[in-house]
Amino acid sequence: MRHIVPVRAARALSPFALLLAAVAGVTPAHADGPPTREEYFRYVPLAYPRIVRQTEASAALSLYGDSNDPAYRDTSPRDGVDDTRHRLLQSLAVRFAPFLVKNTYTFPSDHKVFRDQPGGLLLNLDTWDLAKAGAVLMRHDSINFSTLGRPCPEDGAPAATLHTEAAGRDARDDCRLVGLLREFHPDHPTIPRLRQDAVDAEQAPFTVMYFDFPGYDPKTWMAAYKGAVDREPARRYLGTEKVYAHPFIHAVKGTQRTAPGYELLIQYWFFYPFNAGGNNHEGDWEHIAVALSPRSAVGRVLTEGEMRRILQGDWLADGADPLVMKRIEYFFHDNSMVFDFARPNAYLPREQWQAQLDARGEDRPGEKKLIASMRRYVWADEAETVINTHPIGYIGADSKGLEQLLASPGPHARESHATYPLPGVFKNIGPAGSTEAVRQDFDHQQYLTHPDKPLPDNVVRYDMASRIDLVPDWERVYDLAMVDGQVRREWSWLILPLRWGFPTAKSPLSGLVAHSDMGNLSIVGPAFNAGWNRPAPNAGFALYTPSQLPWFFPLDVQDDFSNNLGFLNAPVALLISLPPFDFLYRVVGLPVRAVVENHQPVYTPQERLPRRRFTVEAGVGVQLLDDDFTGLLLNDRQLGEWYGQLTALEPAIAGGINDPDLVRPVVRPAASVMLKVSFYLGDRFTSENTLFHSRSTLGLDVPLSEQMSVFQLRTKLDMWEYAGSLRYNFLRGGFQPYAKVGYGLTWYRLEDGRINGQRMATPDSYWVRRPGFFRNLWPNTLHLGAGADLVLVKDFIPGLHGVDGGLRAGYILSRHELGVKDLAGENGLQGIVIEPVHVYRNTFELLGTLSF
Repeated sequence: MRHIVPVRAARALSPFALLLAAVAGVTPAHADGPPTREEYFRYVPLAYPRIVRQTEASAALSLYGDSNDPAYRDTSPRDGVDDTRHRLLQSLAVRFAPFLVKNTYTFPSDHKVFRDQPGGLLLNLDTWDLAKAGAVLMRHDSINFSTLGRPCPEDGAPAATLHTEAAGRDARDDCRLVGLLREFHPDHPTIPRLRQDAVDAEQAPFTVMYFDFPGYDPKTWMAAYKGAVDREPARRYLGTEKVYAHPFIHAVKGTQRTAPGYELLIQYWFFYPFNAGGNNHEGDWEHIAVALSPRSAVGRVLTEGEMRRILQGDWLADGADPLVMKRIEYFFHDNSMVFDFARPNAYLPREQWQAQLDARGEDRPGEKKLIASMRRYVWADEAETVINTHPIGYIGADSKGLEQLLASPGPHARESHATYPLPGVFKNIGPAGSTEAVRQDFDHQQYLTHPDKPLPDNVVRYDMASRIDLVPDWERVYDLAMVDGQVRREWSWLILPLRWGFPTAKSPLSGLVAHSDMGNLSIVGPAFNAGWNRPAPNAGFALYTPSQLPWFFPLDVQDDFSNNLGFLNAPVALLISLPPFDFLYRVVGLPVRAVVENHQPVYTPQERLPRRRFTVEAGVGVQLLDDDFTGLLLNDRQLGEWYGQLTALEPAIAGGINDPDLVRPVVRPAASVMLKVSFYLGDRFTSENTLFHSRSTLGLDVPLSEQMSVFQLRTKLDMWEYAGSLRYNFLRGGFQPYAKVGYGLTWYRLEDGRINGQRMATPDSYWVRRPGFFRNLWPNTLHLGAGADLVLVKDFIPGLHGVDGGLRAGYILSRHELGVKDLAGENGLQGIVIEPVHVYRNTFELLGTLSF
């Protein structure tokens, strides 16, 4: 039986492609209204998803009870689970239930609330003919889940009513659902498209099954679900908190060092009626998983005997050797992040734990800080006397993707519903490798051991049986659903390849690749998810192993995006990323930001870790100045003195003789001292702030025709410059050839003027273009350059990890107007300069670098 796997292409696209696709208008045509069936057909994959089986270990160890055991009873509730085993698994699910921190007003809720509302919940069945060109709808049908629960077939009903393709409107919903379950039997489907590879020439039916929840885009979802009180849902959804707990047993293969064994995991699945983050779609299923173990066995797998003792209730969860969290697996988008409490063992006394931590070293920046945060999760109090058995999850985040630039100002893209382990900025996790930020915080140690202290309004607890539904494997309920109307009502959603929401929604990238999931499609149920019955990491969720970096310097422009600014993020982010504003924002403004901003760290995958975040550089430069710089000698403070003496000695000058041999400029190369601070913006771009100072000799020689001597004028050119540059690095590693362009403020004056060795009466000129408040702040210099940056010594300063030493060599060509207004006035020296004066400098620089 052949299946086509839908393409998940959004993650492979660059952020630039995401923005271009959105601007190019590849979003659905229903921009001003709800989508139609014909429109969604352009986007849905033309293949049925695969359901995931139970694990062999779950079946072999009778996780949900042995139906062949004479003591087996499955009556209350009837769900394919032995009632005694149900009570045990339910108690474990409560013991390890999560506390979830809301980002906005949404939280995991009971999907059955839609079934039980007036009008019920319709399962829509659209059958398309794939043998025809375009979207040809053969028929539309629906099943109302609120009317399910009665026997089928009813007395006297024809057998044809069991086949949905022949069923009419008068067929009962239960009968149509029985027929649908038979058509989509996971192992023995009756429809040809699943049973065989060949298709008929005349017709190729393909059925899209979906629920349709209120709203169709972020604006209408907010109107449907948001309440009048901030961070609260609409009144009709209050009290609908629910998570779906699915236990499974994972068999761990042995190695040369370890014996084979088993792990017991509980997945907690979260349902949301919509997702509005970097990608928008109706309906959402997210999950986390907890691997549980006796405290004495967290460092190893369980034997079959130990596993059976736990399942039979012989191992007291709160006994002398209590059941604890061995690890927590968090899932967000296509990533999984694992909190492993076994290595180092977080349940050991702190001194022993610290010794294990020190022995393992540090493979990536901030790793030990992250592990210290993990240890805190297993303790309910600061004194570490009470064990915590509840995962803490942060649900939803603020998207920092380029879709922000397409939105109007106002709250936007804050309901991604991924489940994060910590507050912070998570890099390279969303569509097209975008960023999401978790801004909320919750210190569980301040609350879990203080039952009289109410939880914050943004924290939802699920450690109560009424908020947990135990979900078995689909194999346990399929046969029951065929014969029991109540089981059919409660569990058909688990078995069928239906979409939880209208198939498509307006979203960036939607339609870029036809019949592919670009983040805009409603999702299928948990049993069809790549994470079902699989520990992390797995084929659907890559391992996210981040470095932890400080909060104060963003890694790229998108980190500065605000979810309230919309398209205004573009000018704001650009402004604080361009020098010198980046220096003012990141360095000068750091004390203010330390007070007003959240201080959550930045997490980025090791393979995406920037080589450097910022550098401090110092060195020297040699500047070759144009002869046109001698135009500064025409400043009105000094011109009268030296020009008067010259014309007295050489009257021919006053006649305006324009002879290059008559007036000879003297411009010596300038040695400069340079200081740079550079900020890295992602992998390739760097902003540079440079301050340099130089002094050089500037003057002129005029041969005197009758005295056989030379009139010598000498000054010192005192030059300062601030330059801001944007640099592109051609390589990412320790050797970075680059090119750059930029602008700057250049100011200078002539000092220590001397005529034939005698100090002038006015030795110093005025400052030309010296910046001040509201004066001369506009850049007057443009430059371009190239060079190479090389890291020579890693961990250059002993005891400071991540500080590297290196060298940088480069060339810069600068151009600006000289700044003297009247360069060729009455009786001016035409042999010196000619208007307009644009002077050029060639600078060769060599700097030592400290990279952080």
